[in-house]
Amino acid sequence: MLARVLFVLAVVVVALDIYALADIAFAARDRIRSLNKVLWAAIVLLVTPVGAILWFTLGKTRRIRNDRPSAGPNNFPNKRTVESETPEQRIARLEEELRKLDDEDGLPPNSGS
Repeated sequence: MLARVLFVLAVVVVALDIYALADIAFAARDRIRSLNKVLWAAIVLLVTPVGAILWFTLGKTRRIRNDRPSAGPNNFPNKRTVESETPEQRIARLEEELRKLDDEDGLPPNSGS
């Protein structure tokens, strides 16, 4: 029974180390604190499992969630508001845009299906 527990514990520690090493390898340089990647990898390997825990808690900075503006409709410079167009105007505008795209592709009109 004790051997099984130790085996499972060893597998978990090895998996944690592999995950930490992969995270170190793929981490951007600007997100790593204080030491370089090689030193962090050495710490993870030499001080198992404490090194992996140190990496995840102290080794890298947190990712900022709102570091980029969203690609929503309000971020486009030539946006049109829904309130300013009637449904008929919107349909006409979209049909015209489709015609222009078909002309750019060199396809004859109504050659779709």
